[in-house]
Amino acid sequence: MSLRLLKFEIKNLLRDRMTFMLLAVPLLVGWLGKYLIENDTFNNPIASNMIIIALTLISGVMFGSMAGFSILDDRDDHVFVSIQISPLSIRYYVWMKVIFVYVLSVISSLIIFAMVGGMEMQWWQLILIALLNGFQAPTNAFLVNAFASNKVEGFVAMKATGFLMVFPIIAFLFVDWKEWIFAIAPAFWGAKALQTLLYAPLIEAGSIVMHLPFLGYLLIGFVYNLFLTAMMYNVFKRKYMQ
Repeated sequence: MSLRLLKFEIKNLLRDRMTFMLLAVPLLVGWLGKYLIENDTFNNPIASNMIIIALTLISGVMFGSMAGFSILDDRDDHVFVSIQISPLSIRYYVWMKVIFVYVLSVISSLIIFAMVGGMEMQWWQLILIALLNGFQAPTNAFLVNAFASNKVEGFVAMKATGFLMVFPIIAFLFVDWKEWIFAIAPAFWGAKALQTLLYAPLIEAGSIVMHLPFLGYLLIGFVYNLFLTAMMYNVFKRKYMQ
């Protein structure tokens, strides 16, 4: 059943031209980031680091939008009604779709990391950051469907979630108490974990003091994002899966 559902999702991706084009975005984003950093376009290390932060956040938002609108399409096409009279449960169907998009988001982040370069990080650190940033996909997908009853409302909700992506980029400018103002954004924790790696030489020299170490930001980030995903899923479930 899982394999057939996976094949169905892949066919949907290949059938929808716009969704299929989204799969090429990581390559384009990675190439753009590599070009900007290698050519020192902004002639400013802080600006270059902020570009890296921004590029690593794109995958979660992008694939979250894809999953969110895919579920909205299913609701509009009464797919949930059809599933109710089949051996497949709606819960299973939704989670398979969301997990599939989460995996795509993680892979996309790793591709962008590999293409951009310019970061002295070990492979396990890259994977952990990609796994954490990938949680934006299920969180955004459930958030959109929890509060949107149609595609117009879904678009508005998605713009709101996209706005939250600005928070961790701004937070990069602060390493004092002000950074916590932006901690409400799901992507804040992964961005700050990445910042500890980008600033590693300065931290070791004592020039900069971060509130938490790399693993500290990651641990809180995983807990916080799991909580948000569960909360948004429960709101969505109460409204559309009863």
